[in-house]
Amino acid sequence: MSLFKKLLLISVLMASKSLLAQEMLGIVNSSYAGITGSVINPAVAVTSPYYLDINLVAGDLSVENNYIYIAKEDYRFRYFFSKPPAFPTHGPDNNMYVYDYYNKKDKKVFASARLIGPSVALTIGRHAFGIVTGARSVTSTKNVPYDIAKFAFERREYPPQYDVNYTDDQNIYNAELVWAENGFNYSYVISQNSTDYWAAGITVKDLRGYGGAYLYSTNLDYILPDDDTLIVNNLKAEAGYSLPLDYETNDYIDDPLFRGKGLGIDIGVIYQKLKDYVQESSGSKLCSQKYTPYKYKIGVSLLDIGRVKFTQNAEKLVFDNVDTYWPDITSTGFSSVNEFTELLSNQFYGNPTELIQGNEINIALPTALSVQADVNYYKNWFINGTMVLPLQLSKSGLRRPSLFALTPRYETALFDVSMPISLFDWTKPRIGLSARFLWFFAGTEKISGFFHYKDFTGLDFYFGAKISLRKGFCRNGRNSKKSSDNCGIEEYKMFQK
Repeated sequence: MSLFKKLLLISVLMASKSLLAQEMLGIVNSSYAGITGSVINPAVAVTSPYYLDINLVAGDLSVENNYIYIAKEDYRFRYFFSKPPAFPTHGPDNNMYVYDYYNKKDKKVFASARLIGPSVALTIGRHAFGIVTGARSVTSTKNVPYDIAKFAFERREYPPQYDVNYTDDQNIYNAELVWAENGFNYSYVISQNSTDYWAAGITVKDLRGYGGAYLYSTNLDYILPDDDTLIVNNLKAEAGYSLPLDYETNDYIDDPLFRGKGLGIDIGVIYQKLKDYVQESSGSKLCSQKYTPYKYKIGVSLLDIGRVKFTQNAEKLVFDNVDTYWPDITSTGFSSVNEFTELLSNQFYGNPTELIQGNEINIALPTALSVQADVNYYKNWFINGTMVLPLQLSKSGLRRPSLFALTPRYETALFDVSMPISLFDWTKPRIGLSARFLWFFAGTEKISGFFHYKDFTGLDFYFGAKISLRKGFCRNGRNSKKSSDNCGIEEYKMFQK
């Protein structure tokens, strides 16, 4: 029970304190997304109006949960910028600023922080080549029974749940992973016939794991007679971790910086119905390439296929149908990770070493299937539909929340503005707002997170800056009013205008 509470609280606190959008709907589905759009479909780059797109920096920060919240009358977004946060406190020791939704629904948490570093995409005819860099942190917790969540929130001090035999047979998942990723993106026009246009793409990423942990349980049968006694009739679970700590002293260690490695893959395909016949580029310069707008497009992609394997400073803990009677929990102390694992091993196995049954762990990426549809229904007006379905491929893996969104958008080369309307994990309706001006963009998929007309359960925000050069616009030396001889007449007219 102590291990369950410890890891659950770490998950909740990481998510709550990070306050760090999940899909960046306002920018990734824009015609002008460029290399940034590869995070939703790696075939995007070759279909872009840009022949050169350089992402300078982009950030994508999100958290959502269905258990703890800040009451709307206590919440102000500006309070996050004070240290400590200036939210009104309550509780027995007047040290809590969150409340909990106490009901019999299973509890879940998802927190994601993505930093997209310098990345570039270059389109040459039917080919686009890209380099992507970035760092990510994801926490996902799913299927936590309400009784465990309540005991964790109240630190076991909740008499209404005492002397009740709880049996949780469902799979309980929790995982955290922090990693860097660097990779290569390639997209290709596989068919262009009349107004039918097909493209496919792949991103292959080298993954470097900074740290990670997981816990899953398939059976937990327990009773808490009071806040100081735990009876476990049966526990079948597995946990693992690789952390930047000395497990004997709990001191921080930064050598090696990365303790795990792996491979990640995104693959995707896009079909476009173009407004005009596909025209081959005239001239030999990159800028002379032509871009033909679409009436509508449909994309399908598989995202984040892969895992990180930790072989350094890693430990795997196995609770194989064990039981225990544990009195005087409050008087039990430990000062390091090793002391904690030895304590658990002695309690469940009667010796200090049997609990640890491996020195390497694997944590799978938040794999998902995504479908995107985008329609240019009137002049510069578009509407996009995006669906994301999680594919959890491992019990020790991250789980991406499901998402269904409709996003109306007004778009030009200079700017666009959109308003995503989404259903997050099939339970939480949300409205967002996003804008792009030339090379800068910012947005949110949950605008209510910045206001206090409802309880605060999460926040969503993204931003970015890039440099992009459009197809069909060529400059000739210092005289920017002359088109290159290699540019078509239409491109020259557009440039002069």
